[in-house]
Amino acid sequence: MRRYLAPPVLAALLLAALVAGACSKASGPSGATATSGVTAPSATSRATSAPTGTTASTSGPSMPTSPSPTGGQFPVTVTDDDGVKVTLTAPPTRIVTFAPSATEVLFALGLGDEVVGVSGKFDDYPKAARSIPEVGGAGEFGVDPNVEKVVSLDPDLVLTIEGGDQWKSKLRDLGVPVFTTNSTDFDDVLHDIRTVGEVTGAVAPAVSLTAGMAAQEQGVTTAVNGEPAVTCFFEVSFDPLYTVGPGSFIYDLLQRAGCDPITSKAKDAYPQWSVEALVRDDPAVYLVSSESGGTVQQVDHRPGYDALSAVQHDRVVLVNSDLVSRAGPRVVDGLTALARALHPDAFGA
Repeated sequence: MRRYLAPPVLAALLLAALVAGACSKASGPSGATATSGVTAPSATSRATSAPTGTTASTSGPSMPTSPSPTGGQFPVTVTDDDGVKVTLTAPPTRIVTFAPSATEVLFALGLGDEVVGVSGKFDDYPKAARSIPEVGGAGEFGVDPNVEKVVSLDPDLVLTIEGGDQWKSKLRDLGVPVFTTNSTDFDDVLHDIRTVGEVTGAVAPAVSLTAGMAAQEQGVTTAVNGEPAVTCFFEVSFDPLYTVGPGSFIYDLLQRAGCDPITSKAKDAYPQWSVEALVRDDPAVYLVSSESGGTVQQVDHRPGYDALSAVQHDRVVLVNSDLVSRAGPRVVDGLTALARALHPDAFGA
């Protein structure tokens, strides 16, 4: 599913922190083909991709299938969240990720050894990911992959998130398959992890992982359902002040954690907010993303913030942004952290 886009300046900031057309006809030793006319340089390419007008569908070509050791069937055809149909004839063994969330998902599925390239320094979890070659740093804002470096790694799959249509098209034209996921809420995270499991042949680990995540989420929502919703505000960045609104991934987590966001009437997923409006609506809890670069003490001493109930009652909370902004397996830990900050009594804190 497609995630709402932030304003241009914030979008560049989020891309830097999270890194986060025409198709080719490619044929490699595995015999996979797509729908145009360029020979793929990759000697190990096992997939093809072609644009389509639909999303979230899966189907298998009419050819003999072979099982993956972890439950997948190949060949497999899956339509990604960019509407591109990708066919893989065998489980990918050389994967480049271009989003920290994608890196975390693959490691959680037991596929860390298959990851041969990552986006950059933000691919820092688990620790083993830090030693994998980085392919990012290109483009106007330095948030695009270096296409030549990606190709040199001879990947049979690039796993990424929304955006970057131009570089994705370049890679596809060079015979490199690109698969995109765009998780819009918690349920979509579970769906996308299972989809990645299907694409990579790790179906059984994906089912097990998402079942555990769903159970933990159910435990959190059960704990807070008996509590009245708490008004809150989530700071994405300051000076200028940006927050989250309906349609954003974090907003969904806030609601599940028992928050009544004061930004519920925002028209954008990542709206700019004024201190005057903040003071007027006076949230009981003020949540600060660690990516914003501030501390609780700095928030407390900002001009005008002394009028906030959250400041007066010591309810300004710093939130690990990696846990709530990366649509991966640790997002359920972020949900738990939010719920504990909003409803400490429900968790015996």
